[in-house]
Parts: sequence; structure tokens; C-alpha cells
Amino acid sequence: MLQALKRNGSVIIGLVAVVSFLVGGPARAQDWKGQGRLEGRVLGSDGTPIAGATVKLDNPARGGGPTIKTDKKGKWAYFGLVAGSWNVDVDAAGYATKRISIALASESGRMNPVEIRLEKAGPAPTPPEVLEAVRKADEAYKGGRFAEAQAEYEKLLALRPDLATTIHQQMGFSLIQMKKYPEALEHLQKVLDADPTNVQIRVITAQAALEGGMIDRGLELLKSLDEGAVKTPDIFFNVGAALINANRPEDAIVYFGKSVTLDATYADGYFRRGVAYIQLGKTAEAKVDLKKFLELSPQGPEADLARKALEQLK
Repeated sequence: MLQALKRNGSVIIGLVAVVSFLVGGPARAQDWKGQGRLEGRVLGSDGTPIAGATVKLDNPARGGGPTIKTDKKGKWAYFGLVAGSWNVDVDAAGYATKRISIALASESGRMNPVEIRLEKAGPAPTPPEVLEAVRKADEAYKGGRFAEAQAEYEKLLALRPDLATTIHQQMGFSLIQMKKYPEALEHLQKVLDADPTNVQIRVITAQAALEGGMIDRGLELLKSLDEGAVKTPDIFFNVGAALINANRPEDAIVYFGKSVTLDATYADGYFRRGVAYIQLGKTAEAKVDLKKFLELSPQGPEADLARKALEQLK
């Protein structure tokens, strides 16, 4: 998925490794370990932080994931995850267990911390047919049998229409795993119809459209993004990363620019925009961004890549 670069002799040859590191590379081992990060906070229904809650992360397609505990502020975080769809199961004494699904679009992208609210455990029984549908869907999803899971979600949707938004979201995520992007967009659009202000779902839907080659649809979804509601540069950064993967470096530069406009100390935005400039042969702009990145983040693998790139651009 490498974009065409303007070739100018040895400069471009020396930069291939830098660009390849970011936009493609060898397949990883089929497990859940990677370079991505998820984080969040567990609260009671009244907003009280829940300390000591168990947070189990599970990537069905990769065979598992880690289990962690919340701190005294109810916060949790884990770095070292592969991109994909993650189930998050939260258990805490005195509260009902809750599961959500999170789509980690890329290992280099960043996501807003996820707020998970737990309800006090109650005695209300769940109808057995609902439990059976949930069980079968869960087993199929964990086993990577996404088509089978979809059939169970359809049953669950008929049994619990009050949970339609959540079910459509899960169906959309599983269809993304199957790379059935048009069908995934149909379900995720229903989630957006229920809450047009859901910035995270809008961005995930746009990313799915871009990954599926529906560039116009993806850009149209992004046009409706309420940028005033975006409080973290990670949102813009993720959009830029998706546009890079869709072979749209010019558009990606715009969104990387938005990330550093929102937060002038957001080092990753400068780095990725600098590399995008390299892909377009804009060496002067690339130098400015890579130097700024090194000012903000002088250590680490990406800093080494930035230095190598600057040496080649002299």
C-alpha cells in the first residue's frame, strides 16, 4: 500500500525503509501482541470511580489478550496490542458485568479513553433464549466465525430490539473483521443515526469506508464530523492514518495538520505529516516537521527514523 514517491536518486532510495515502516511491512505472528494502546475508566452509574475492577481484553481473531485492574481512580491502560476488534469485559464486586467492543483501527493510531459505566447488580433474570443467543454469538465471535456470529446477532436483534444500537455496532465491527465494508457501513450508519454526535463511531465508519475503497463515502462522513466536539488530537491523527492507508497523502496531511493545530505539542502529528510530505516529494516541508518532532520527542525508534530521514534530505 505504499504511495508513489517522487524519485530523485539516492534520496528516495534511502527513504524507502522509513516509509515502509509506516505504511506496510511483513505480516506479524498470529497473536494479540502488537504496538497499539487501549485505555479507559470504569465508573458507577453515578460517576463514582470503581477501583479494583477486572478488565479483560480479548481479540477473538488473535486468540486472547491481557487482564488488568483499574487503579483508585478507576483508570486502566494497556500498551502492546495488535490492531483489530477487541472485546472488553469488565467485572467488579456488586456490579453487573459489562461487555463492550472497541475497534482499534491501527497500532499507530490513538483512541480516546473509553468510559465504561457499570450498573449495580440486580436480580432481574434474562430470558433463556436471549442468553442462548448471546452465548452462541460470543462463542462464534471469539472463535473467529464471524458469519455464524452475525446470524446469532440477527436472532438477538429480534429478541431484544431495545438493544438495537449496541447490536448493530457489534455487527458492524465483526463485518469489518470479515472485510465486508459495505455491509459494515450499513450497520454502523444505524448507530450514527441513533447518535449523530458520536465522534468515535463516525471516525470508525469513515475509516471502514476508506479501507473498503469507498473514498467519497469516507470523505463525506468526515465532512460531517463536528470538529468542535473533538477534544483530543488522536481523532484527527487516526483519520490521517486512514487516509494514508487509502493512498490519499494530500488529504492525510490536512488531518495531521489539524492534530497539531489542536495540540501544538502533539509529536506524532508532526512525524506522520513529515513522512507524508516525503511521499509527495516536498522535502522542505518534511524537514520542518521532522525537526519539530525531534524537538518534542528526541528518543525512541521513530526519532531514529526521523534522524535518518533528515540525513538523507540534506
